[in-house]
Amino acid sequence: MNNDGTVGVILAAGSGKRMVSNIPKVLHKIAGQPMIDHVIDAIGQIKLSNVYVIVGHMEDEVRRHLQDRGVKCVTQRERKGTAHAVMQVRKHLRGYRGDVLVTCADTPLIRAETLKEIIKRRKMHHSACTVLTTVLDSPTGYGRIVRNRDQTVRKIVEDRDTNQYEEVIREVNTGTYCFDCRQLLKALEKVSKDNAQGEYYLTDVVEIMWREKLEVEAMVADDASEVIGVNSRRDLAKAENYFRQRILNQVMEQGVTVIDPSTTFIDKMVRIAKDTVLYPYTIIRGKTVIGEGCTLGPSAHLLDATLGKNVSVEHSIVNQASLHDGARVGPFAFIRPGTELGKDVRIGTFVEVTRSSVQAKTDVLHLSYVGDAEIGSQCSLGTGFVTVNSDGKLTHTTKVGKKVYVGSNCTLVAPVKIEDGAHISANSLVGPGNPDSSDKGVRKGKSGVGKSRKSREKRSK
Repeated sequence: MNNDGTVGVILAAGSGKRMVSNIPKVLHKIAGQPMIDHVIDAIGQIKLSNVYVIVGHMEDEVRRHLQDRGVKCVTQRERKGTAHAVMQVRKHLRGYRGDVLVTCADTPLIRAETLKEIIKRRKMHHSACTVLTTVLDSPTGYGRIVRNRDQTVRKIVEDRDTNQYEEVIREVNTGTYCFDCRQLLKALEKVSKDNAQGEYYLTDVVEIMWREKLEVEAMVADDASEVIGVNSRRDLAKAENYFRQRILNQVMEQGVTVIDPSTTFIDKMVRIAKDTVLYPYTIIRGKTVIGEGCTLGPSAHLLDATLGKNVSVEHSIVNQASLHDGARVGPFAFIRPGTELGKDVRIGTFVEVTRSSVQAKTDVLHLSYVGDAEIGSQCSLGTGFVTVNSDGKLTHTTKVGKKVYVGSNCTLVAPVKIEDGAHISANSLVGPGNPDSSDKGVRKGKSGVGKSRKSREKRSK
């Protein structure tokens, strides 16, 4: 460990009873990512020597989630308070002379810039501790900051322990600190649990340092929403709203038009290029990537999708699919996982496509299902087109060549291959058992392939 660097400690052991959930509190999502991931991402931009995550409640699930995040998990077996949580890393800090940055996993809006500034302030002023604070109109539930006349911090009083004078203080503790490691370790030895909760408060370290005539300073966060703590579903919704507004502001600054920000939802990992327009009730989730000049919505829902330039999606769902330049989807279409739509493909009303590739300039415009198919370029598939991709046990592939015309109300029963330039008349059934189709596929230019439904009914009689 670099003795002159900074170590991070993230407190993530709490049970979060007020969430009323079977999911660990820190794994509840904000803007598409677990809360703890947002904190780790912010800390990751600072490039600390080591980052320790204190786990406890449902620790196996939290550890599994964090196993590839480059952090070290430390267990707090008995959860006796925030100071007790930090005590769990004492053995890792012995002999360390740098800074210790302590923050909470349930403050997902904390920014890297703020964390960098608090570290910078502690180093610049050589204080034993710099604590991040904010000012609230309604401070109930938060620890109050009690200052000295010289504006240094004398102590932090937890809400349950305040007297009539302290409870009206509006400056509150955010749970984020930067400590001189040596002074922190000394103060932790003197923390007691003589308080209303019977716990070891990390906030008591501040008063211990003051008694030792060490300086503790406060850095006030200008934006109180950045340091909001999530302890309930209401807090979760509030944090979600703040975070999504932050994302919307970022994408608009990058050249994206958002017609109605109040009805547009974008996850943190989404990337959107300039000159794209988002209409109301558009939801973009996961790791979706959107190219320049796209038009999305109204009521477009994208998840882990990849869109090229000038793509249009209206009143439709695109889930784990790839749409190339100029593709048009909707209204009321469902593009399912494993689908790739080529350049200038048109997918229209009440069309579902799954695990299929549709090549450039092909139209599937009305009331159709395309599943496990390879559709060539410049094809026209009529209303009611259906690929029958399963025999009840196995899934088979339908292959359609280039420049194929398929009339309305046609069914292709896989495995089947339609060759380039074929013309299939309306109401046709084409499949392996049909005398007019073969393993070599439907011949180019042959019209009327497959028997009509009326012809099949007469033959069966």
